[in-house]
Amino acid sequence: MTTFSSTSVLRKTAGVTLSKPVQVTLYMLLSSLVIWTVLFSTYPAAHNTAHSARHHTLGVACH
Repeated sequence: MTTFSSTSVLRKTAGVTLSKPVQVTLYMLLSSLVIWTVLFSTYPAAHNTAHSARHHTLGVACH
């Protein structure tokens, strides 16, 4: 049976969670979620701000 010290586990966890591929993946997922939320939002402030970009880039009808 092996025992792990808490610092060893924390270092391994930090190494995995802070690695570049993980950072890039999280950044892209967060960016995609924000863009999707703004473009397809029915909240008036977000909808009006992104209105012309929504029609010109996606060809999505909203009316």
